[in-house]
Amino acid sequence: MASSAGKRQREAQKVDKAQAKAERKAARLASEPEDITLPPGRSESAIIDDMAELHRASKSGEISPEEFSDRLSVLQRQLQQFT
Repeated sequence: MASSAGKRQREAQKVDKAQAKAERKAARLASEPEDITLPPGRSESAIIDDMAELHRASKSGEISPEEFSDRLSVLQRQLQQFT
């Protein structure tokens, strides 16, 4: 019986953590400017290279998951300007 209660508690903690993360992301997105313009001279391939470097830095632990998410969303919006 104790394991069932412990499992429910862990599941509830996971749900709470996911909700808190979603709220932080929503707040971050709400505070970001909608129009992200490309710096002069930025090419599509340069943005893709930056994304690769960002993934490498994330995997090596150089940046936090939150910083990764923030920087990735900026790069993705920049990349969308080419479509």
